[in-house]
Amino acid sequence: MQKRTKTEVKVGFGFDIHRLVEGRKLILGGVQIEHSKGLLGHSDGDVILHAVCDAALGATAAGEIGIFFPPTDLNIAGISSVVIAKRVLDVLKEKQAVITHIDCTLITEEPKIRPYYEIIRNSLNKIFGIGLQNISFKAKSHEGLGEIGRGEAMMCHAVVTVKARVK
Repeated sequence: MQKRTKTEVKVGFGFDIHRLVEGRKLILGGVQIEHSKGLLGHSDGDVILHAVCDAALGATAAGEIGIFFPPTDLNIAGISSVVIAKRVLDVLKEKQAVITHIDCTLITEEPKIRPYYEIIRNSLNKIFGIGLQNISFKAKSHEGLGEIGRGEAMMCHAVVTVKARVK
């Protein structure tokens, strides 16, 4: 008789926020978006990938991306968040876990994100390889409130479900 591998479903929550500034490219979900401002950060500032990666790490109790990519490390200044995501996938593999579902919400006043929904979903699928049917992406405004409402920042919330092997 073959021994069955036991798995558990785990859920992680991720969050990220960055200032919008002139002179930087706007990268969201691994996609360059046309806009007059970009996200300020030690990396490319991709709030979507940062939130998803933190959620995936949280689901496996592996911490957060700053542990693997500390903002004090000058050697990685400007690093692509796609590289960060690939490292997170390696951590999950080491923990014998795989992402099964991603749900993320970008909160921004500008630019309008609706025209990019499918482009960003396709990019997330290319990065994480879990199928479009398992990736939810949407955007909401902040109704003119606070720094996000004034167009000074963007934030993203993400929930990631993983299937992990039980030891």
